[in-house]
Amino acid sequence: MKVGIIGCGNIADTYFQSQNLYNNINIISCADIINEAAEKSAKEHGVKVQSVEDLLTNKDIELILNLTIPSSHREIIQKTLVSGKHSFSEKPLAMNFQEGLELKKLSYEKGLQVGCAPDTFLGAAGQKARQLIDENKIGKVSLGTFNMMSHGMEHWHPNPDFFFKPGAGPIFDVGVYYITQLVNLLGPVENIISVSGTAEQERTITSEPRYGEKIKVETPTTLMAVLEFANKTKIQLFAS
Repeated sequence: MKVGIIGCGNIADTYFQSQNLYNNINIISCADIINEAAEKSAKEHGVKVQSVEDLLTNKDIELILNLTIPSSHREIIQKTLVSGKHSFSEKPLAMNFQEGLELKKLSYEKGLQVGCAPDTFLGAAGQKARQLIDENKIGKVSLGTFNMMSHGMEHWHPNPDFFFKPGAGPIFDVGVYYITQLVNLLGPVENIISVSGTAEQERTITSEPRYGEKIKVETPTTLMAVLEFANKTKIQLFAS
């Protein structure tokens, strides 16, 4: 399958390198609103540079890999489907549940596939855990907890602004890996009790090249919740 990438930020290299592990995908083109980023990726990985619009209409491309910032995901996925191409996107799929449903409806209408990270639950550890639960090797799972804590992305990412805007934050950016794994193991969530907060209204970047620059925090940076699954398992969540 021939693939085009839209969004050539930090995570793009991981996807370019991953194609070497498989024999059924071939990344042939890339685009970014910052043309220098696209040119850098193209030079390093030997692919063609195109504008976003030209990549969307490229008849050779069958699937578009959406690696843009979270607030752009829905728009790019929608344009991908309208262009008659399959889509795989970094998380989140959209900014809210309703937008996600609209993308699902459009994909059905177009007869196209839409996928979204994280897919890590398909790995060996996740599948083994699922097997042990399905075979009742560990008994009934009644209670549990997970904690995800980090100082923040401003100390290592060159452009960390989007981590602190709507569509990101600790749940959409990292916590989603744990929640997806839990849904795979335990089934759907039926009830949620949660609170959130923000300790600092701005962050100071301590990574290069923007060391010392202040950025505004526009989304909660700490969330606490209890998830009750349909099978009545209860999991405590803390993400910050």
